[in-house]
Amino acid sequence: MTSDSQSASAQPSDSTESILLGAGLITLGFLANTLQSAFGKAAQQVIGAGQFIWLAMAIALGLLLPVLVWRRGRDLRTEVLPYYLLRAVFGLGGFYLFVSAAKLGSLVNANVLLNTTPIFIPLIAGFILGERISPGLWGAIAIGFIGLLLIVQPGGELLQEPANLLALGAGLSAAIEFLTVRWLNRSESPLSQVAYYLLIGTVLTMPLALVQWQPPDWRTWGLVAGTAIAFLAFQFLLVRAYRYAKPHQIGVFQYTSVIFSAAIGWVWFDEVPGWVAAIGMVLITVGGAISIYLERRPDSKSAEETPEKTVGETAETAPV
Repeated sequence: MTSDSQSASAQPSDSTESILLGAGLITLGFLANTLQSAFGKAAQQVIGAGQFIWLAMAIALGLLLPVLVWRRGRDLRTEVLPYYLLRAVFGLGGFYLFVSAAKLGSLVNANVLLNTTPIFIPLIAGFILGERISPGLWGAIAIGFIGLLLIVQPGGELLQEPANLLALGAGLSAAIEFLTVRWLNRSESPLSQVAYYLLIGTVLTMPLALVQWQPPDWRTWGLVAGTAIAFLAFQFLLVRAYRYAKPHQIGVFQYTSVIFSAAIGWVWFDEVPGWVAAIGMVLITVGGAISIYLERRPDSKSAEETPEKTVGETAETAPV
C-alpha cells in the first residue's frame, strides 16, 4: 500500500520494460474483473443482485479493514466526502446494472457494453463539462456507436430482452464514476478511494440486501468470496499498472476482458455470440482503443491555467 505522498509523486515511465510490466498488470486486473462478473452471474442463480453486491462489498471491506486499522485511519479523510458519495452512487449503480445484465443475457455482451466507457467519457466531458472534442475522437465515438447498434440491435423486441440496455447503462454509469475518480486522483490515495467506496457501498446496499435476503448455500458463499477477492485485486492491479505506464500506452489492454468473458461464457455458461454481435464487439473495441490512444498527458500548466481543453488532445483519463 502507498501513502498519499508516494501516490502523488509516482510518475509512469516510458521505458519498454515499464510499459510491458504495466500491460501485464492491467491484463491481470481485467481478468480479475471478468471473473468478478462471472462469479456474480453464477451466484445470482441463488441470491438477488442486491444481496450479492452487499455480501461482496462487506467481505471485501472485512479483508481491507486490517490494513486501515494498521494505518490508524490515516486514509479516511472527509474533506472530499461529497465526491466519494458521487463515485459510490454511480459505481454501485453501474455494478448493479452490470451484474443484472450478466445474469439476464450474455456475459460477453455485458462486458463489451460495459467497455463503452472510453466512448462515453469524452461525450460527458464535452457536453456537460464543456470540454471540446477533437475531430479524431468524434471518429472513434462514431465507430464505437456503430458497434453498439450491432450488439444491441434496436427493434421491436428490444424491451423483451433488456440485458443489453442494462449493460449499456452500466457503461454510462462507469463513465461518470471514472470522471469522478479522475478528480479524486488529484489528492486522494488509491487506498482511500477503495476504502470509502467499500464503506459507503456496504451502507447503501444493505436495505436492498435485507429485502432480497435468501440463505446462501456453500457454493454461493464461495462465489461471493471470490468476487470480493477479485474486486480488490482489480482495484489495486489497475492502480499499480498506471504507476508503470501512462493510460494511453496500455489502456487498450482493458479489452482483454472481452476475450476472457468470451472464453468463460463459452466454457462455463455455453454462450456463443452471433456473427453480427461479434462484428459489433470488434467495432466497440476499436473505437474504445482509439479513444484511449488519443488521450494525452496534460502540459505542465494546471487545468486552472488552461482556459479550454480539447478532449482527445490534452486530457488524460485516470484509473479507478
